[in-house]
Amino acid sequence: MTPSEAANCVDVLGRKLAVSLEPDRRTIRQDEPLYLSFEVRLVAGEPLILIEGGDYRNHLGRPESYVLAAIDLERGRSLPIRDAGPQLGGVIGGRRLSVDKPFTKRLLLAQWVRFDGAGAHRITIDKQLRCAEEPWSVESIRRPAAEIGVQVTTTVEVLPPAPEALGSVIDELGRRTLSSEDTVWREAEQALATIEDIRVVSHYVRLLQRPGERSFVALKRLSRHGTDEALHALGQALADPAYRSYEIVRGLGANPHARALELLWSFRRDEAPNIRLAVLQGLFKWRPADCSERTRMFLDDPDPDVREEAKRLVEELESEG
Repeated sequence: MTPSEAANCVDVLGRKLAVSLEPDRRTIRQDEPLYLSFEVRLVAGEPLILIEGGDYRNHLGRPESYVLAAIDLERGRSLPIRDAGPQLGGVIGGRRLSVDKPFTKRLLLAQWVRFDGAGAHRITIDKQLRCAEEPWSVESIRRPAAEIGVQVTTTVEVLPPAPEALGSVIDELGRRTLSSEDTVWREAEQALATIEDIRVVSHYVRLLQRPGERSFVALKRLSRHGTDEALHALGQALADPAYRSYEIVRGLGANPHARALELLWSFRRDEAPNIRLAVLQGLFKWRPADCSERTRMFLDDPDPDVREEAKRLVEELESEG
């Protein structure tokens, strides 16, 4: 931490807190992911509860209570913040904060901004801290919390992109997605998902072979990649109904591979209504030449929700002429 980035000290509930922001690396390539550590330390006093959450259910999985701004210092301009889509809340919980146990929130910078040029960039986080006295319970959530706004800043140097260097980053992240440590593989996977490079595909194909949650995460990521390797892996996995979900099947409607529509259409008679609905909506995204004809096939679906959606889409196609 440089002298200009000293921790921001604030007082709340009779305690002094020190809040800081530290990047994992001070220098990165333009197309590399970077984590920031937002840390809250209790300088002195009795432990208290930091209330967190309720802010991450959106398209990017970004915690929206952390308001980020990035300024390109070389060009004197602010970088645009990515659209995270609708905000659907999330689980709220309490984190115990004591002198010997700070709170650290890991923030993936690419969930907010994409660097489009080299040079020094200043990153600022504004956060409204919500604190409560111990003991923490369900009832505590209903009581008003003590709130105080904090702002912390850091600076990173961004270098021009380098394909070979990015390849090394991809391989390292791919290796870490196989870690037995939960935090390690989750952070690595989320970082890997922000890289727009087909070299990530082989790592997700490998992750697909892992049991449990990792295989479903890999399927979700692969559904957006239009390579032969990605589509082949998707086809093999989705042959098992246990791997089919509304989100993954519907995602085939946005997959750029020429045979993705064929794979999507193969599930049109699936036993699960939500999968048939995903096929219908994915078909509408694809808009093949016979889209209207195929959509009308769902007007006789046994599920009323699928029939209603088919009717709506047929009417929309007709209004478009």
